Amino acid sequence: MSSQSLVTAVIINFQTPDLTRRAVISFRTHYPTLPLLLIDNGSKDESISMLEEIRQQSPACTDVILNSHNLHHGPAMDQALRYLQSPYVLFIDSDCEILKGGYLESMLNLIQHERKAYAIGKRIYMNKRGFDIAKSDEAILYIRPIFMLINRELYLTLPPFQRHGTPCLENMRAATEQKLLLIDFPVELYIQHRGRGTAERYGYNLGWCSKLQYLLNKLGL
Repeated sequence: MSSQSLVTAVIINFQTPDLTRRAVISFRTHYPTLPLLLIDNGSKDESISMLEEIRQQSPACTDVILNSHNLHHGPAMDQALRYLQSPYVLFIDSDCEILKGGYLESMLNLIQHERKAYAIGKRIYMNKRGFDIAKSDEAILYIRPIFMLINRELYLTLPPFQRHGTPCLENMRAATEQKLLLIDFPVELYIQHRGRGTAERYGYNLGWCSKLQYLLNKLGL
């Protein structure tokens, strides 16, 4: 089975049409016919017309979901994984620019040859509140979803991605408990991640829960 039928790429947009357009162009430069799902999280700017323009450029391999309100990033990722049918889903942050191809073939080779391989991307360690820490017995393995390939069937057996600063945290904690594999991949060789593209402009909008988690983390609790 070819990569064209195995993988769908997903980019989620919230009022960053300039970043999303750049991400799509850089993706299409290397994989012009790979299925691509674009999700808009209730944008109130020119994002909708931009996404429609992109769809019209490659209608056979581009799909668009327009949400009426902002689901936030984690729930929109969950939406994509339940909507799609491809065995694997490649998430690309809207503030990523892809520098070269070849990553998809390498990622697929890794995930297909490990029966319990669940996710592939930049692997780090998090504490229980979702903050980066050094490797330790208490640390939670985490794949940053900025550029991440997911086994969709395995995802559906785990807790869903959440509205959270680290939306995959509980999902990946459960994956590790089930002995599923989170595989490190040198994403920095293939992408330039501008970092916090949407959050820098609009914040995380996670309310008091996020502030409480930050305070408890600073207190070491």
